Amino acid sequence: MLFNSHNSDNIEIRPRFKLFSDFGSEEILEKISKALPEQSDVVGIVKGTHAFLRIQESKEHYWSPVMEVVVEKDEDDIKKTSIRCLLGPKPSIWMMLMFIYVGVGVFSVFGGMYGLAKWNLGKESIFIWAFPVGLFIFGIIYFTSKYGQRKGRDQMLHLVSFLYHAIDDGNLVRL
Repeated sequence: MLFNSHNSDNIEIRPRFKLFSDFGSEEILEKISKALPEQSDVVGIVKGTHAFLRIQESKEHYWSPVMEVVVEKDEDDIKKTSIRCLLGPKPSIWMMLMFIYVGVGVFSVFGGMYGLAKWNLGKESIFIWAFPVGLFIFGIIYFTSKYGQRKGRDQMLHLVSFLYHAIDDGNLVRL
């Protein structure tokens, strides 16, 4: 299977994988640069050792993925080139999810500690509910992100397929 990172039992929000090629890093980045104008659905830029790929704006939706590709010489075998790929939501969506996670986490911990301190003193406090409410909100955020990942699955597969076809290496190995 080309890309197996969307199983229902997989908890990964930002799938990542690694490829190894016999081509040099400059050659791989050049192949990606040349393939971009030929593709109508994928747009991107190549800067240094990185390539940033995304779906064309007219076909994008809220949950459309982006792909970061890092190409560099392999540390273990200098004859091989390592291609690290990271797929995920747009940076603005990712930042929003992380901001909500951190905010809910901070509220849950400090609110819960305050509620437990009051409870230990024999006083009632609504903050005792901060832990379970925080866990519930974490669950909602997680399942929302999984919904978004499932909604962007076809576009994610399209980005991965574009990368494989752009590199066009018969000896490409996925780790």
